[in-house]
Amino acid sequence: MTSADKKSSDPREVELKFQLRAGSRAVLEASATFADATAKHQHQVTTYFDTPDSVLNGAGFLLRVRQSGGSYIQTVKSRANYGGVATSRSEWEWPIGGDSPDIAHLLQTRDLAKFAQTIEGRLVPVFVTDIHRTTRLLYLKDNTIVEAAFDEGSIEAGAASEAVGELELELKGGRLGPMYHLAFQLQLLAPMWISTESKSARGWHLRTGQTEGATAAQTPKLGRRVRAANGFCEIISGTLGHLTSNIAPTLRGDAEGVHQMRSALRASRAALQLFEPRLDAVVVGRFDAELQGFGRLFGAARDWDVFCLQTLPAAMMELPAERLWDLKQVAEVERQLAHATVVDAVRGQNFTAMILSLAVWTEEGAERPCALGDDAMGKRLATLAPSLLDRVAAKAKKRGRHEGKLSAEARHSLRKALDKLCDDVKFLTRIFPPRELQRYRDRCEDVQAILGLANDAEVAQRLVLTLVTDHRPDLAKPADALARWSKRRSQKALRGLKAALEDFRAAPVFWRE
Repeated sequence: MTSADKKSSDPREVELKFQLRAGSRAVLEASATFADATAKHQHQVTTYFDTPDSVLNGAGFLLRVRQSGGSYIQTVKSRANYGGVATSRSEWEWPIGGDSPDIAHLLQTRDLAKFAQTIEGRLVPVFVTDIHRTTRLLYLKDNTIVEAAFDEGSIEAGAASEAVGELELELKGGRLGPMYHLAFQLQLLAPMWISTESKSARGWHLRTGQTEGATAAQTPKLGRRVRAANGFCEIISGTLGHLTSNIAPTLRGDAEGVHQMRSALRASRAALQLFEPRLDAVVVGRFDAELQGFGRLFGAARDWDVFCLQTLPAAMMELPAERLWDLKQVAEVERQLAHATVVDAVRGQNFTAMILSLAVWTEEGAERPCALGDDAMGKRLATLAPSLLDRVAAKAKKRGRHEGKLSAEARHSLRKALDKLCDDVKFLTRIFPPRELQRYRDRCEDVQAILGLANDAEVAQRLVLTLVTDHRPDLAKPADALARWSKRRSQKALRGLKAALEDFRAAPVFWRE
């Protein structure tokens, strides 16, 4: 926690949050990690404020007043930045004399003064958290200090309430790597899963029924002088941040959250395969297999989402005489089952362990490049990038040969190769001239779009067959109509494939110019 004034315009909070299963806290506190650390207990009642038209929440800020004992602390936080597994946000706080916000502190803080006048005199309480918190300072290697906080209690918004049972690890000093390693060791002891959803986001959900939406991937901010090891760490941190930032919407049933998590898993594999010639082959093989396994689970859920939310509604518009509504009802059951499988996976130990162990490995590699693989990881990324991209692009072009004779399976392999190539190009955006890079990426994405439409249509043909069973012979006729309609869509999409592939093959190789 950091007090704010004009000289301290952007203090930061870096934390890693976990949801705990029943009984996990007792197991963790009995471990040597916590048993040897002094515990501090507090009862915190925190009121969150906003205007009736939610000015603060709309601008990406929260304002709260926390009462603990006889003291009051006013805090303003920005919305979290998901640049890695641990979230980072701006945070300002001040001791105040009572339970109502003191806007004067905001007016005196450079980054907050711009909206302080807008909310002055208009603030109302929106929800309250009642938390019993137990904190311990943990001293790790490399002079890293982490505050571990167990929170138990509730979030209340009017008549609605939700229980809280979580562990927060906040970096107080030192490096992220040791904190990730601590988290990895803790999740081996007791069931818990990563959660980036803050108490304020949960409070807004209780009050309005609305949740924070899915988040898209961010482009890594790499400079031309960055070492390969640091660049690789930054890229993987970004893909893992993209992955974890979408856990909350996915657990709440958001189809776009599933889509973004699937994309993040694919991007993580793309990064590993881009750097693969310079990385430890055994480690890469293990992580790639784990990412691929989870990718299949998310891919199955995504296929049913597209089928139920996009394909079937479009078909129902064009085939009104068919009994497609019956198909949709049965397909929705399959979609919910696929989502339940994803939820179980996200809350499982293997998923959390994979994320944390990958974060530990890359953070250590940023400090010691040889921990990742060979000595080349200590060189500048701009020096290695051309040879790395050559390999990925060659694979995509090889799979795109003889486009007129490609089977559905071959087109699927080509699409996956192009997906990874586009991810790799995006990772290295800041290293190469933007105009030439964007021209190449546009042509790559043109082929992707065609193959994506064809793939959705081919997946629909496959999925609809799974809905027709001996117990539902009445679905045979509408299923056949949908399969024929999907086949026509696939054929239509593929008409532009030859020209798009020719343009892609003719695109200047920007990384060799």
